[in-house]
Amino acid sequence: MPIFHKFFQTNWNNGFETHNAILDITPYKPEVMIIGTFNPGTPNAKADFFYGRNYFWPAFKNLFILNHPNLLNTRMPLNGIPQPHDLLNPTLAEIFCLCLKLKLTFADLICQVLHNEHPQYELLPNDHVIFSGQEYNLITDDNQGLLPLDGLGQVNWNTQNIIEYLCDNPQIRTVYFTRRPTGIWAGHWNAIKNHNCMAGRQLLNIYTPSGQSLQGTPRMTKLLHHWVHNNELNFGKLDNNWLINNGVNIDEF
Repeated sequence: MPIFHKFFQTNWNNGFETHNAILDITPYKPEVMIIGTFNPGTPNAKADFFYGRNYFWPAFKNLFILNHPNLLNTRMPLNGIPQPHDLLNPTLAEIFCLCLKLKLTFADLICQVLHNEHPQYELLPNDHVIFSGQEYNLITDDNQGLLPLDGLGQVNWNTQNIIEYLCDNPQIRTVYFTRRPTGIWAGHWNAIKNHNCMAGRQLLNIYTPSGQSLQGTPRMTKLLHHWVHNNELNFGKLDNNWLINNGVNIDEF
């Protein structure tokens, strides 16, 4: 059986649903799409929504609710399983409120792996698998991860589904990709970016919400500053007019 995206098809029973790892049913017309990479639906995947573990939602709460970098930690432990006593901040209910306020939608570029010709594999802890005698990491895109799996035809890309969704939703004016579009991601991001349906839209890449390799501490404040004020050529930044129009004082970040 393939390893599907954690939210390949999910119904939160509140007006939000995904199909093909795209949040394509929402109680509003989305105006902003945020595209990620892959969240494999393995026992290690404890996220309850897109970007449910890392800095993304605490950062958005800092921006759009608190208007100050008060929350400094990831929403869930990056290693290990969240415990019942762990208080998730923001809560899932607050996440849906932010989606509603900002008219957000989400998608990931990979919807499943190990799907081609019913391959046999062994699932290991921490999103690793043994396939054809080799160990692969389903999160990374290096020579021990998704790169060789893609070369073996064992990555099912979501690119065309995302393009079709965007073409069907012309009111989405801004699309963010949460990493640099290099390696295996470049061709798929460029296929989206260069499609004729994207004319007149902003398509930007922003720093990964994991904050990985970001210099300085606390990482949250560095990530927020990068998202709001970045002027490096390798990354874009969040649309400052959009932030200001949604009540963000950009000088706080």
